[in-house]
Amino acid sequence: MLKKAPDHQEIWNLLNELIEAGKETDRRMKETDKMMRETDRRMKETDRRMKETDKSHNKISKDIEKLKDLVGGIGNSNGYVAEELFYNSFSKKMAIGKMTFDYIDRNMERTHRGLTDEFDIVLTNSSVLVIVEVKYNFHPNDVDRVLKKIENFRKLFPLYKEYKIFGAIAGLTLSQKTIDVAKQYGFFVLTQEGNTLKVLNDTLVEYT
Repeated sequence: MLKKAPDHQEIWNLLNELIEAGKETDRRMKETDKMMRETDRRMKETDRRMKETDKSHNKISKDIEKLKDLVGGIGNSNGYVAEELFYNSFSKKMAIGKMTFDYIDRNMERTHRGLTDEFDIVLTNSSVLVIVEVKYNFHPNDVDRVLKKIENFRKLFPLYKEYKIFGAIAGLTLSQKTIDVAKQYGFFVLTQEGNTLKVLNDTLVEYT
């Protein structure tokens, strides 16, 4: 049996459907292309922002390091100023209260059998030695380190083994707690009042 040939109208209907389907496909392809371009733009924008963030992070890190160096430099500078003031005061008058001295040494450093230590200021006469630890702002937790300094001095400088050795702390800023702790140890407590060296404690403990 022969198939009926499509009439003229059916052909046009099929053609119109194909045309509309093509238009829809083309529209969707354009939308997809647009979405891909937008995705690409957003990825580039994200990449740009990430680079900017990384750049900012690096700058912040560098600034923090500069700040650390600056703060450290200020701390070191303050420590040097304090040490210079006390050294100059002792150089003019080598005495603490009624105790007088013949020699003053600064930044005495020595190494022996793996032990190294440095002593800010050391005052001596023929039989007495005072180790002075200097800080711009002397904190209570720093006081007990003077005991270790005295112990190390004995090991590093056996020449003074027969000497009476006393400890001292010297600071331009001293809290009451720092003073109280130093007094408990029997250390000299020294501060600067104008151009004058002021002794806040002279009840001493000899360390042998």
